[in-house]
Order: sequence, then C-alpha cells, then structure tokens
Amino acid sequence: VTDFQVYQTPDLPEPAPRTPFRDPVFGTCLVRVTDRAADLAPDDLSGGLKNEYSRVQSFNADGSLIVARSTEAWWYLYDAASLQPLGVLPVGVEPRWDATDPDVLYSLSETRLLSINVRTGQERTVHDFAADLPGRSLAAVWTRYEGAPSYDTRYWGLMAEDQDFLTVAYLIYDLQTDQVVALRETPDRPEIDSVTISPLGNYFLAYDDEYCEAGQLGTDSDPCGLMVYDRNLQNGRGLLRIVGHSDTALDAAGREVLIYQDIDTDHIAMLDLASGAITNLFPIDFSRSPLGLHFSGRASHVPGWALVSTHSGCHPQDCTWMDDAVFAVELKAGGRAVRLAHTHSLVDETQEHDYWAEPQASASPDFTRVLFTTNWGRSGTDQVEMFLIALPERWWEALP
Repeated sequence: VTDFQVYQTPDLPEPAPRTPFRDPVFGTCLVRVTDRAADLAPDDLSGGLKNEYSRVQSFNADGSLIVARSTEAWWYLYDAASLQPLGVLPVGVEPRWDATDPDVLYSLSETRLLSINVRTGQERTVHDFAADLPGRSLAAVWTRYEGAPSYDTRYWGLMAEDQDFLTVAYLIYDLQTDQVVALRETPDRPEIDSVTISPLGNYFLAYDDEYCEAGQLGTDSDPCGLMVYDRNLQNGRGLLRIVGHSDTALDAAGREVLIYQDIDTDHIAMLDLASGAITNLFPIDFSRSPLGLHFSGRASHVPGWALVSTHSGCHPQDCTWMDDAVFAVELKAGGRAVRLAHTHSLVDETQEHDYWAEPQASASPDFTRVLFTTNWGRSGTDQVEMFLIALPERWWEALP
C-alpha cells in the first residue's frame, strides 16, 4: 500500500507466538517472534521482550540470528529461521553484530569493548579505552545506548564519561587497526544525549542535550543541538539547532544522511551530513494526536530507503495515515512511502511502562525483515512482544 488514506487498525486478538499471519489491511506477512510466557529465563523478572531500538541492527551478518532484549535488560538469542529461542547472551550494554562474521557480537562494559562468539561462547576484550585516557577515572566509554558503528563495523564513535557520567572526551576507534584514531577532550561539556558515527565512518555525530536558540546553530567552540565532526574529530559544525528521534542512512546516491523528525517544521526530513542541506520528505500532522516517531537507517544494503514507526496516534480511531504504523520511506523529495503494518501498540505517555511499547522498528540489512515491538493494547504494563514483518526480496522494484 503506497497511498495516504487513513486505514483503521483492525480489532484482532493477539497472535500466537511463531505462527505467521497476514496483515488484513496491508497484506504483509507477520509473525510474533517472542513468547513472554515461555522464553524468559527463570530469574528474569521482565514482563516481555523487544528489539533493542530503531537505531540498532538486531540481525547478524548473514541474517541467521536475532538478538532481543527483555525489559529488565537481559539479552536473548533467537534463530531467525525457526524463531526459536536459543538462550541468554552474557553480554554487556549495547550489543552490536560484526558486519561480516555472523558469529561475533560486540558489547561495551565500563571502559572495554568486548566480543563474544555466540556459537562457542568464547569471550575476549577487544580494546580497553582506559589506556587511551590515562589519569582519568572513567565510568563508561560507549554511545549512551543509541549509537552504532559504521556499516562495516570498522569505525566506532564513542563518548567517555567520568564517575559523574559527564562527558570528558569523544573518541573514534578503528577496529581494523585496534587504535583510537581521534580523540577530542570535551571539558565543561553539558550532558550529551548520545553519539554515533555515520554509515561510512566519515562523520561523528553528537546529540547535545543543550538545544540552540531559534535561528542559531552550534559552532566548534560553542556546541549545541546536533553537532557533526569529521573523522579526525575536527571542524565541528552545528547542523540542527534541535534534534529528536533520528537515524543515519545512505541515500540512493550513496551520500551519508540523517533521517529525522524536524521539530521546527513538523516534517519527516533528510539532512545531508556533508553539505547540511535539508530535504523535507513528508509533513507530520500533529493537529489531532501527539504522534511519536522513530527512524531506522539500518538497511545497510538498500541505500535510498529508511524505516519509520509511530506511536501515540489517535485512539480508539486512527486519524492520520501515520498513526500507529510501520512504513518504509524513500529518501528523496517526492519519494514514496510503503505502508507495512499497524503496530497494535497502545502507548500512553503518562504511563512509565509504556516506554517499552514504543514500536521502535528496525530493518534487516537487506530490508526483507522488519522487527517492531508492541504491547497489543496492554497500556500501563511492560508486557511487550517482538514481531517480524517479512518482505519479498527487492520489494522496492515492484512498487508503482
């Protein structure tokens, strides 16, 4: 479905786990991957399971495995073909798959980058960043949950935090050479929401908690909003005065871009990281609901497309085409949108547990599988499940 009509979310009972079904509105094939009643470890007191986040790749290099998170931060491995659970993963925070080795999963623990072979269970320390900042008492070196390495997992954009969890430095780590290739100390910096590196590793992005004044952008000496640095962590440029949910991606020409919610103009928009040029993709109608959006540029093999998921649309009747949905968008002006599924997730922003029910959809590298989270109407609980949407190979070539 590529039109912009409002299609109401159908009233369906929660599907049984691991039993495929057809979305009655959009015609896609879906399956509930997780089973909160059976898949959780005995000591895990979580209410449910989910894909980690929209900006995180859940599938391994050959698409044979999926990593999932429980609401109490236990990590689980699933077979991507049978969807059967394979057990608990003993990893730190921010598990990220290697881009070429399907058995290797990285994670971060305090100042160390770790790896684990998920088939053999062999663990090792890849790099300890404490040695790169001697004399510092560090609590963590990480992206602060939401970042990812470059698509080839060679370059990692990280932030170092002291014992008060204040940012003291930015780092770019080259996994291939096992070296910190750039380090920028950040004295007296306000808190940073998160950092990441661009898909090809050319740009370091820092999401500053301090927004710029209207009409202003950050500078190298006075950062605010979204700051972008070259790979050597020099030439800091403010590209957005304020930035909400977003993700990096590649457009059809291979340019590194950011797809994001433009808070100033109420558009789904695209930002060219090299030039700073902004392209509006689709207007967002906030007149009837407090719509929340997440973005995924994790389809690394499919430049020119990204994924959007929404929550907190109108209830009980949808009132915009974006309400409570998962859809793909083309990364160009006048591009197409492809409607994939309703989420059936009821998110009440006043309910703390409903954070877990935000769909936060993410696509596989080849964009043939999409994961999203839903509470299937159980607002106020953390009883969530992870669903999978299956798409034909190269589906974009068959679009009108």
